[in-house]
Amino acid sequence: MISASILLITGNRSVARDLHERLTKLGYKIIGVAGSEKDAIHMIRESKPDVIMTDIHLNKTRGGIKTGKLIQSTYNTPIIYITGSIGQATIQRAKSTGPFGFIFKPYDDKQLLVTIETALTRYELERKLRESRQWLNTTLTSIGEGVIATDEQDLVRFINPAATELTEWPHKAAIGKSIHEVLLLVDESSQKQIDIASLKEQAARKLKTTFEGLLFSKHGRSMPVEANAALIFGDKGEIYGMVLILRDITKQREALSEIQRQANHAEALVQVASQLNNQLELTKVLSTICVIINRTLEASATAVFLLDSRKTVFRDMAAYTDDPLLQTHENAHFEIPSELLEAMVTFENPIVVLQDVQAYPGLPYLDLLKGQDVKTLVIAALFSRDRLIGALMSVFTGEQHILPMDDMALLKGLADQAASAIENAELFDQVRMGRERQRKLAKSLVDVQEAERRHIAQELHDHLGQALTGLQFMLENAKGLTDGRQRSNLEEIQKSVGEIIEQVREMSLDLRPSMLDDMGLIPTLRWHFGRYTRQTGILVDFQCEESLSRFSTEIETAAYRIIQEALTNVARHANAREVYVGLTIHGGALWVEVVDKGKGFDTASITQKPTSGLGGMRERADLAGGFLTIRSYVGKGTQIVASLPLTDKPIERRKYGRPHSSGR
Repeated sequence: MISASILLITGNRSVARDLHERLTKLGYKIIGVAGSEKDAIHMIRESKPDVIMTDIHLNKTRGGIKTGKLIQSTYNTPIIYITGSIGQATIQRAKSTGPFGFIFKPYDDKQLLVTIETALTRYELERKLRESRQWLNTTLTSIGEGVIATDEQDLVRFINPAATELTEWPHKAAIGKSIHEVLLLVDESSQKQIDIASLKEQAARKLKTTFEGLLFSKHGRSMPVEANAALIFGDKGEIYGMVLILRDITKQREALSEIQRQANHAEALVQVASQLNNQLELTKVLSTICVIINRTLEASATAVFLLDSRKTVFRDMAAYTDDPLLQTHENAHFEIPSELLEAMVTFENPIVVLQDVQAYPGLPYLDLLKGQDVKTLVIAALFSRDRLIGALMSVFTGEQHILPMDDMALLKGLADQAASAIENAELFDQVRMGRERQRKLAKSLVDVQEAERRHIAQELHDHLGQALTGLQFMLENAKGLTDGRQRSNLEEIQKSVGEIIEQVREMSLDLRPSMLDDMGLIPTLRWHFGRYTRQTGILVDFQCEESLSRFSTEIETAAYRIIQEALTNVARHANAREVYVGLTIHGGALWVEVVDKGKGFDTASITQKPTSGLGGMRERADLAGGFLTIRSYVGKGTQIVASLPLTDKPIERRKYGRPHSSGR
């Protein structure tokens, strides 16, 4: 039994005395007896009883009902009416006060106990239910998501403030309306209205009921929302209705869009740095800058202007657009007066946005811009230290474009990288041109050297050789006119002259064999290998493609000299019995390979003490526009590989792989 305090309200003392005794005997605490409504209100306020028992005919009237109604509306305390006999009308009046029971005379202890305990239990259950409802209602009205609950007929039974704000339906107007009228959701992809009834079917089948769509409010305002539907089930599994949760994802999408935009900016900076660092040719650098900036800013077209050599105008050097209308001007050339650009941008304010180009009457090519529907022009200055060297210009067609502050910061970063890349490319061009002049000068010296060798070889063969041959004949004739000791002396002289003739011939061949000019590289090499083997005893394994024929004089001379020097080194240092020489064409280049299995050497010593022979081979290859590599291992041998271009374009070593060698 629940221990409870009870207030008795009755003007009948005998009734009060009888109830007091019975209730006390049953274990209840009687806090007092009030004979009037005024006394009752005072005692309730002071003692806060758990149960109030009031005579329905207080003061011989129906004042008990009036008092009960006041108590019920003010203090929410359970009321039990005491009565002898009442009619149907009185019961109906009493019901409006929400009584927790009736006790009829004559009193019975069991009746009193059951009625009071039932009232206390019911009150406790209703209190918990009220608290639960209040907690749930407060929660639903406080959360940021919109909540709409419907009944089994799809009529709205609950809508929280967030949902009324999203739908722009007032609370009172929405209650009792069909959910199809209050909630208008449209699929963003198909632009078709989402059927709420189908969501109930999906929820009943436990399918996915979370989706995104456009919510159109009562007044036509639209916003992206994320919606989730869940069914309300009874104890036996029957469907009582549905709950829809709506969340405005406008800020979420804006945040995601901003994150993506910032990621694109960071990616653009990384991409610019990566691509520009890998390129040193000015034209490629400028084209790359235009493409990246145009795509990053989502511009209609982008161009790079650089200060020309006269320093009176800035001339367009590269441009990019994917607009077909603007592509018709790709081959056109534009100039911006230097004084105009210098007046528009400064080192402190390098970014200028002309929101409406038509508002600048002094702008060059204004009629052309108007004809192409160009609305906005963005200019980013390119500075080398504090010197203006050029500008990036992006145009936007169709409508005026507002460039956000972070886009302006990004553009400044891109412009700084572009200026640095342009400066590096220009320096590289200067270095490349200097190297090219140096290479041409060295090539001219080599050509002069080869021409001098050819001339000296021819002089030795034609003049000195013929003179010695004539002397040989004269000595032979003189031998026939003498005898004895004089004849023996002439024979010794004749032998010496013969040796000199052979030495002159060898000198002539070493300087430049005439057959290299007459018959080409391959026959000359075959002749040279035979001569080399006779002189050194080292066998030459020569491999070349049958299709090889004549090459340019420069390539044939370079290849012959490299092979000649390599074989000389083998004879002097390798202590090898055989050497492999290979020729092949691969990747637009003539590949020369010389491999021996001699004693080898430490290649690190070459860089410390370069030799004229190895340096000469490298120089030969470099002057021909190719390259030469040397690999050697002590005790295993040496490999020399040269690549000589068969076109006018020099070879970049990193772009070409060497063909497989059969001599390794």
